Amino acid sequence: MKRSKKFWEDFGERMVDAVLRALGYWCWNVSGDPVTVCYQIHSDRSLYELAEEFADWSASRITSKDLEILEEMPENIYKKFNTKLHKEIEKIIDMLKEEYGSEELEETELTW
Repeated sequence: MKRSKKFWEDFGERMVDAVLRALGYWCWNVSGDPVTVCYQIHSDRSLYELAEEFADWSASRITSKDLEILEEMPENIYKKFNTKLHKEIEKIIDMLKEEYGSEELEETELTW
Protein backbone atom coordinates (compact mmCIF):
# COMPACT_ATOMS: atom_id res chain seq x y z
CA MET A 1 0.00 0.00 0.00
CA LYS A 2 1.35 3.40 -0.99
CA ARG A 3 1.25 5.84 1.92
CA SER A 4 1.77 9.59 1.86
CA LYS A 5 4.71 11.41 3.40
CA LYS A 6 2.26 13.04 5.84
CA PHE A 7 1.07 9.60 6.95
CA TRP A 8 4.66 8.50 7.61
CA GLU A 9 5.51 11.72 9.46
CA ASP A 10 2.40 11.44 11.65
CA PHE A 11 2.99 7.74 12.25
CA GLY A 12 6.66 8.35 13.12
CA GLU A 13 5.73 11.05 15.65
CA ARG A 14 3.12 8.76 17.19
CA MET A 15 5.57 5.86 17.45
CA VAL A 16 8.29 7.96 19.10
CA ASP A 17 5.73 9.29 21.57
CA ALA A 18 4.36 5.82 22.31
CA VAL A 19 7.84 4.35 22.81
CA LEU A 20 8.89 7.19 25.12
CA ARG A 21 5.72 6.83 27.18
CA ALA A 22 6.11 3.04 27.46
CA LEU A 23 9.79 3.34 28.30
CA GLY A 24 9.06 5.98 30.91
CA TYR A 25 6.43 3.83 32.56
CA TRP A 26 8.74 0.82 32.43
CA CYS A 27 11.73 2.64 33.92
CA TRP A 28 9.80 4.43 36.67
CA ASN A 29 7.32 1.71 37.67
CA VAL A 30 8.38 -1.75 36.55
CA SER A 31 12.05 -2.43 35.86
CA GLY A 32 13.54 -2.34 39.35
CA ASP A 33 16.75 -0.80 37.97
CA PRO A 34 17.69 2.75 38.90
CA VAL A 35 15.78 4.99 36.49
CA THR A 36 18.87 6.52 34.89
CA VAL A 37 20.36 3.06 34.39
CA CYS A 38 17.12 1.80 32.86
CA TYR A 39 17.12 4.60 30.28
CA GLN A 40 20.82 4.03 29.57
CA ILE A 41 20.21 0.31 29.03
CA HIS A 42 17.57 1.15 26.42
CA SER A 43 19.43 4.04 24.79
CA ASP A 44 21.24 1.90 22.22
CA ARG A 45 18.15 0.11 20.93
CA SER A 46 16.46 1.16 17.72
CA LEU A 47 12.97 2.57 17.37
CA TYR A 48 11.79 -0.76 16.03
CA GLU A 49 13.46 -2.77 18.81
CA LEU A 50 11.89 -0.62 21.51
CA ALA A 51 8.49 -0.63 19.80
CA GLU A 52 8.72 -4.41 19.58
CA GLU A 53 9.71 -4.68 23.24
CA PHE A 54 6.60 -2.78 24.34
CA ALA A 55 4.12 -3.92 21.69
CA ASP A 56 0.83 -5.32 22.93
CA TRP A 57 1.81 -4.58 26.54
CA SER A 58 -1.14 -3.27 28.53
CA ALA A 59 0.69 -0.06 29.54
CA SER A 60 1.68 0.61 25.92
CA ARG A 61 -0.13 2.14 22.97
CA ILE A 62 1.91 0.06 20.52
CA THR A 63 0.22 -2.77 18.65
CA SER A 64 1.45 -5.63 16.49
CA LYS A 65 -0.08 -3.79 13.54
CA ASP A 66 2.09 -0.76 14.37
CA LEU A 67 5.16 -3.00 14.11
CA GLU A 68 4.05 -4.18 10.67
CA ILE A 69 3.60 -0.59 9.52
CA LEU A 70 6.92 0.43 11.07
CA GLU A 71 8.66 -2.28 9.02
CA GLU A 72 7.24 -0.65 5.86
CA MET A 73 8.40 2.86 6.78
CA PRO A 74 10.71 4.39 4.16
CA GLU A 75 14.34 4.24 5.31
CA ASN A 76 14.96 7.99 5.27
CA ILE A 77 11.90 8.68 7.43
CA TYR A 78 12.73 5.79 9.75
CA LYS A 79 16.24 7.18 10.28
CA LYS A 80 14.78 10.60 11.12
CA PHE A 81 12.50 9.22 13.83
CA ASN A 82 15.07 6.75 15.13
CA THR A 83 17.45 9.69 15.60
CA LYS A 84 14.70 11.75 17.24
CA LEU A 85 13.97 8.93 19.70
CA HIS A 86 17.64 8.64 20.67
CA LYS A 87 17.97 12.39 21.17
CA GLU A 88 14.91 12.40 23.43
CA ILE A 89 16.24 9.49 25.48
CA GLU A 90 19.58 11.28 25.85
CA LYS A 91 17.78 14.46 26.99
CA ILE A 92 15.93 12.44 29.62
CA ILE A 93 19.16 10.82 30.82
CA ASP A 94 20.87 14.22 31.04
CA MET A 95 17.91 15.68 32.94
CA LEU A 96 17.89 12.76 35.38
CA LYS A 97 21.63 13.03 35.98
CA GLU A 98 21.35 16.78 36.51
CA GLU A 99 18.35 16.49 38.80
CA TYR A 100 19.35 13.45 40.82
CA GLY A 101 23.02 12.82 40.12
CA SER A 102 24.26 9.36 39.28
CA GLU A 103 22.81 7.88 42.44
CA GLU A 104 19.98 5.40 42.34
CA LEU A 105 16.61 7.10 42.14
CA GLU A 106 14.29 5.79 44.80
CA GLU A 107 10.75 6.80 45.67
CA THR A 108 10.89 9.57 43.10
CA GLU A 109 7.69 10.34 41.28
CA LEU A 110 7.54 11.84 37.83
CA THR A 111 4.38 12.24 35.82
CA TRP A 112 4.80 11.20 32.22
